[in-house]
Amino acid sequence: MRPSILTAALLLPLTSAGTMATPADPPATLAAAQEAYHRRGDPAQAAAAVALFAAAAAADPSSYEAHWQGARACYAYGTYTLPEERTAERIQVFEDGIGRAKKAVALRPDGVEGHFWLGVLLGVWGEARGVLKSLSVVPDILAAMDTCLKLDPSVEAWGPDRLLGRLYFKLPWFKGGDNQKSRFHLERSLAHEPANELTRLYLADTYRALGMKKEAEAQLLFILNTPPDPRWAPEYPWVRAHAEKLLKKLR
Repeated sequence: MRPSILTAALLLPLTSAGTMATPADPPATLAAAQEAYHRRGDPAQAAAAVALFAAAAAADPSSYEAHWQGARACYAYGTYTLPEERTAERIQVFEDGIGRAKKAVALRPDGVEGHFWLGVLLGVWGEARGVLKSLSVVPDILAAMDTCLKLDPSVEAWGPDRLLGRLYFKLPWFKGGDNQKSRFHLERSLAHEPANELTRLYLADTYRALGMKKEAEAQLLFILNTPPDPRWAPEYPWVRAHAEKLLKKLR
């Protein structure tokens, strides 16, 4: 039997003082969680971040940061660390993240991060279950992104437009899918944050669907030939692998 995420976490991260943070020490626990998340390129640290942010939130239930950052950690762990074939486990992690994001929104309704990660996690949760099985959450995703666009559209490297662009690409046409809307939102996100490789990957997918082969190839070659932005270096191997696969389809 594999060890639980929490068990793995408790064996790894240390505070800056070199001792384990405990739920009785909320600031140190949160700091340990943030350090583990910073090292999320290591699967063990990605798992540790999920568990440590939960411990930080348990130690201080009023901590907005512990809840929204924990939701972000769930997204990263479920999306970039767990293999896609481990569907049930990924869904469980995303559901955990959705709960954390909802608590963040309740703690601070005007906090853009809570709304953003709620929308993101609803999206990946729905995709993991199957788009047609999860159409009921689309209005909630749209509402969350509408709130983000009003509060701060630049959150997470202009993430609301990136998410909307991907959503309109993934949805079937009879449920609002629209590749032109996808292109609009992704190009707007990229115009504000041209270093984000994930936006470029999504845009290449949309360009391909629109028959814009040269434009799609240009986005993919940028990803493959440009050093990754340090802010998203842990996610770069995943993005690069998907860019390589999409480029082969184009050629």
